[in-house]
Amino acid sequence: MQVTLDIPDRLAKKFFSTTPARRRSSTVTRLLRMELRRKELAAACLAANRDTQLNREIESWQSFDEPVVETA
Repeated sequence: MQVTLDIPDRLAKKFFSTTPARRRSSTVTRLLRMELRRKELAAACLAANRDTQLNREIESWQSFDEPVVETA
């Protein structure tokens, strides 16, 4: 699928000067994929933070007073 995007001139010039023509589509695809994953992760974290049952379980686990002993 072809997509047309409006990109600020300065950014477009820098992109075209630093990214070979044969790599531009794959570069934009990779960056979009990374951004979408970041947004999905952020949404999942927000949902987990709103989960009252999960928050009660976390509070229960954090209430233990036993010291943590690390072994080598």
